[in-house]
Amino acid sequence: MTKYKVGVLGLRMGHGWAEGVYMHPATELNLVFDPNWDRNERINKDYYLSKNIPIAKTEDEVYNSDVDIIVVASPDHFHAEQCIKAMESGKHVICEKPLAGTVAECKEIIAAVKRTGKQFMTGQVCRYAPGFKTAKLLIDEGRIGDICFIESEYAHDYSKATGFGNWRNDPKIKREGFIGGGCHALDLVRWLAGDPTEIFCYTNRIHMPDWPTDDTGISVMKFPGGAIGKVFVSIGVKRPYTMRTVINGTKGTIICDNTSDHIQISEASVCDTSQALKFSQVPVSIASHNVAAEVADFIEHLDKNEPQVTDIYQGSKTVAVGEAALESAKTGKAVKIDYNL
Repeated sequence: MTKYKVGVLGLRMGHGWAEGVYMHPATELNLVFDPNWDRNERINKDYYLSKNIPIAKTEDEVYNSDVDIIVVASPDHFHAEQCIKAMESGKHVICEKPLAGTVAECKEIIAAVKRTGKQFMTGQVCRYAPGFKTAKLLIDEGRIGDICFIESEYAHDYSKATGFGNWRNDPKIKREGFIGGGCHALDLVRWLAGDPTEIFCYTNRIHMPDWPTDDTGISVMKFPGGAIGKVFVSIGVKRPYTMRTVINGTKGTIICDNTSDHIQISEASVCDTSQALKFSQVPVSIASHNVAAEVADFIEHLDKNEPQVTDIYQGSKTVAVGEAALESAKTGKAVKIDYNL
């Protein structure tokens, strides 16, 4: 078995990746780096020190090391530069979602992938959450027929999750919640229903009027085959974090999320037509951020020299949908989504 050495950049979002790498039999957690190691009390320093994981003193030390793979799990606005540097230093790359904040940055990363020929994964973790994976399986089996309508949401109160140094609330960065966090829901509906062709969006800033970007938005979109859908994103909503998703098909409906121990399915074909339709529960594991499965999937495709499932283009297409939604909110018009990457 090939043993891959792995370095991790960013140890808040990156901690889950570090654990996944440490546990995988084909990977060795060889080096980690966070510029705020000495300042950020939320970094689990004991984890790395107790396992004698080398701590890099500089970012360049990771690029210049002999690791085979670099996980980029820093704040969004560093992704493009760090991914490009990592690939140009000869490393394969896993990048935490969102791939980048703009399509322009995504194109820069795409160019680096083409130039270096390195393997690249975008960490769209919802595709690995057991509830959503089960829903996808049921859809692909034809259990609910053709999709007519799909809706998903990203509800997460950022007033208590501003990031170290309040980077998510930095007016110079202007991190758009519709892409930064909303990419979870946008990618999920793409995965389940196909690439939307057109989108219309409204946004507002009522929850957190002092935030540098709008905090809440609702988009409606058209999908191939005539299906329609909506995505709700709020980084100010006052409720527990959730990504509740509903898929309505010609033969049934699925209701699922990433934090419950079951999903629900209603199937017309298994119900007595003389009675009202009912939901059945399908048990699932709870693993809302199933990073270990992402690590395993990356290694499997790397071993086979096959393109990653959530590759550079999947990450870029999701950013393209989010960017089109923001353009619609700004112009007040429906926007055709440009996938010319």
